[in-house]
Amino acid sequence: MSEPRTPEPQPVRSPADPPIARQAEDAHSRNALLATALLLAIAIFIFDTFSPLEGAVAVLYVVVVVLAARTGRRRDIVVAAAGTLALTLYAYFDTHGAREAGAWTLRAIVSIAAIVMTGVLALQGCAATAALVRSESRYRRIFDASRIGIIEQDWRALRSAVSAQGLPSSIHRGARDVAQLRSLVRTIDTNPAMLAMLRRGADAEGLRAVSDRFFADTRDAFVRGEMFVEGESELLRSDGSRTPFLYTVIFPPPDDPDGSVLVFIVDITERRQAQDALLAAQADLAHAARTATLGELSASIAHEVNQPLMAVVTDGQAGLRWLRRATPDLAEVEQALTRIVAEGNRAGQIVTRIRSFVKKMPAQHEVLSIATIIEDAVLLVERELLATQVELKVEIAPDLPMLRGDRIQLQQILVNLMVNAAQALAASDTPRRLRVAAGLEDSGRIAVCVEDNGPGIGPGEQSRIFEPFFTTRQAGMGMGLAICRTTAEAHGGRLSVDSVPGAGAAFHLILPVAALEDAET
Repeated sequence: MSEPRTPEPQPVRSPADPPIARQAEDAHSRNALLATALLLAIAIFIFDTFSPLEGAVAVLYVVVVVLAARTGRRRDIVVAAAGTLALTLYAYFDTHGAREAGAWTLRAIVSIAAIVMTGVLALQGCAATAALVRSESRYRRIFDASRIGIIEQDWRALRSAVSAQGLPSSIHRGARDVAQLRSLVRTIDTNPAMLAMLRRGADAEGLRAVSDRFFADTRDAFVRGEMFVEGESELLRSDGSRTPFLYTVIFPPPDDPDGSVLVFIVDITERRQAQDALLAAQADLAHAARTATLGELSASIAHEVNQPLMAVVTDGQAGLRWLRRATPDLAEVEQALTRIVAEGNRAGQIVTRIRSFVKKMPAQHEVLSIATIIEDAVLLVERELLATQVELKVEIAPDLPMLRGDRIQLQQILVNLMVNAAQALAASDTPRRLRVAAGLEDSGRIAVCVEDNGPGIGPGEQSRIFEPFFTTRQAGMGMGLAICRTTAEAHGGRLSVDSVPGAGAAFHLILPVAALEDAET
């Protein structure tokens, strides 16, 4: 049977009193203190003046000054100190006159010094109290007005338990252990932003649910003596919806007598929604760019599909001729049928590759060969390069390691780079050359270079070439290179360009290799 869990007391701050009522209550309290101080001053004066006892009775005026100091107003302290000093001097001269000094003079000096010192200390205390009130007011204003959820907790019982039991920095992570340790944490205060985030009142269950989301991750750091912990989690609201949030837990030093732990929580629902919308928009733009590229490559696609279809027709006609002979040559017919099947499969693979390229689908990361990706991309742009009379040279280093990524997205990067190079070379009068090379960097990552000998990129254009909607072509969308760079970075790589105007451009795609276990798989 599990041990009963100690209910966590939850403070619920009552609504602030109306200002008028609060001011009236404060004025009534001050008036009562002043009236008490006045009556006490009168009583001390009468006793000091008419009593036959010889003593420093006027010292009792310090009580009057202390009562006046409790009002918290400097004016009341000054009036009380000045008034009691005046009463002390009046009583002294009325009783002893201006005759020579004696023991009574010393007693009067002691009384005056006591009143002055009490007044000075009361004024200093009043100033310190006023500063403390202003500081507390600022803290309360920040606490209540902040749009960040704030929870103030007391972890002193947990620290004492850890010190007493000698728990190691890595505490058991069982549900029962967490519940027992969690019960030692007491919530002191919660600001309105936190309650609004919960969409519920300051009830124990709601606040405990929030704390439980990050308590297991922060307790070890607390035991180790760390000053703060940051993280991300989700909380369950009263209406059943889930809210993603970032939290920061600030721990006090071990020698801090207050021991308050502050928890700051930021609702990132809107940020998460904006990120999702951005990713969706980026996927739509990438799909649109692929579709636009596909339109530009339509002649190459028609050429690719037409080749196996013409081969199928040719082999079919040959097979028919062998069948129509007086003595059918079945061996030749079998070869013709075999070639027909092979060409049909080839046509199907071409169609499948094209459909995959243009199809809008989520990223599918798998272990890939950069050589295969380059070969597929070259097949897609082959007709475009022929139409612009571009000589293509492919250089792929042997035994390159595998990489992990989305085949279509990486293929799109290379297709875009090669199509851009072909269009840039189309206006060149010199022999048009395009080189695609793949090898390894010194750091062990895969490096792909797409280099042409075209007009290059101008100095002012090179710094903006990857900006969205920036294009050097009149009919360009200005999204191709921006999407290419984003795709490369999403794969943990980078895309950069080197160009000398008039001497061509070289785009460098750097990609990380797959992990060893992925490559073996």
